[in-house]
Amino acid sequence: MIFHRVIPLFLSALAPLTAAHFPTLPPSDRVLSTTEVKNFWMDHLQSQPLTPPTTLLHPEKEEARQREIARRDDLITAIREGQHDLAARLVCLSHNVEAWNRRGDDSKSYEAERQLLAVREHVARIATLEAQREAAVKLGQAADRVAVMDAELQRLREMQASLVGA
Repeated sequence: MIFHRVIPLFLSALAPLTAAHFPTLPPSDRVLSTTEVKNFWMDHLQSQPLTPPTTLLHPEKEEARQREIARRDDLITAIREGQHDLAARLVCLSHNVEAWNRRGDDSKSYEAERQLLAVREHVARIATLEAQREAAVKLGQAADRVAVMDAELQRLREMQASLVGA
């Protein structure tokens, strides 16, 4: 029962990059830190060209342009505030595995890959616990509803007994 809820949570926890539309790091042999990944994202987002301002012929495009600006600014703010640190860590480690492979340093590549797997396992555990918490909350809510229904049923039976006895 919980399994069908865990998989989407797991995938959503491991794929914060697709939801936020982060810029993709170019392949390189440079080893990066999480801060460098976040700085790359913010720099890339800030330098991204926006759609041109609207003209009198197309005022409806202004609303879409303003939404695009707001989305970009919100994402930059969220990155600065640390809301996407886990995503940055995952990207950093994935990039570093490839960077160490390009450099030919198998031991450091292996270590980066081991760290990447540890972070992914941690995210999977969080997703599993969140799914279990959600299931427990729903079970508690269902138990409360059953208790209310039992009380109502008991009240109706008492009412029926009083009607039959009268």
